[in-house]
Amino acid sequence: MKNSTFFPREERADVLFEKILHDPWACEKLQETFCNYLFCNDDFDSSLSSQDFSEALFDAYQNKDLSAFLMAICQNTLFDLLRNSYLIPYRFNADGKENPIIMTDDTGRLLPKYCGDIHNKDYQHFLESYRDLGEPKNMYFAQAYRYSHAYTGEDTIGQLVLERSHGVLLIRELPDTIKQKETEAEAYSAIFDLVLKLEKELPMAFVFYGQDSLVEHDEKYDEIGIFLPNSIFLKNLERHIAKAEAIIYE
Repeated sequence: MKNSTFFPREERADVLFEKILHDPWACEKLQETFCNYLFCNDDFDSSLSSQDFSEALFDAYQNKDLSAFLMAICQNTLFDLLRNSYLIPYRFNADGKENPIIMTDDTGRLLPKYCGDIHNKDYQHFLESYRDLGEPKNMYFAQAYRYSHAYTGEDTIGQLVLERSHGVLLIRELPDTIKQKETEAEAYSAIFDLVLKLEKELPMAFVFYGQDSLVEHDEKYDEIGIFLPNSIFLKNLERHIAKAEAIIYE
């Protein structure tokens, strides 16, 4: 934690921050998430020593690196806190790690290498819904996880997996207006209302975002992924999928 900025500031984040500040519900979610992960919370297991805490505090001041300090006290960067408050999406395959893991092909068939990794009952439930919905394009059985970042050694960081789930993943192309945004923070602000509506209507659904990550007919598109964990959405799955589709295309 010595004199280094692990996470450079997201460029042009002001518009995103303004949108959050103008939504009381979003502000409450952000504060709640911060308090839940704060290291002094009795339920939070942290090995952070008083010296490490003080060093992180002083380095954050000297280097203007708020995320480094937040990682030290709550194991979340500022943008981790926003993601884990469900206010902005997770990036597809962030930090070079596959997330979400798509386990079916374009016809809903389970890929052979995952046959021993899931409960057959969960997959059969997905398959029934997939067929009842007319085998929709870009709907998959998948595994996904929520994460933050943590120190893994001196001056090194890595992902800390918070929750891993199986469920249904919907991938859809985003409007061309999103592609015109130059930075991720600008793209997050452009889809902020959509992400917030998804979270309010489908609480604890994971939302993913990728710039130029959807390839069709040799063309690249920005894409959004809505992941519905089985633990929350398995019952009435078709109704939840229909609700997500309605929000995306309204």
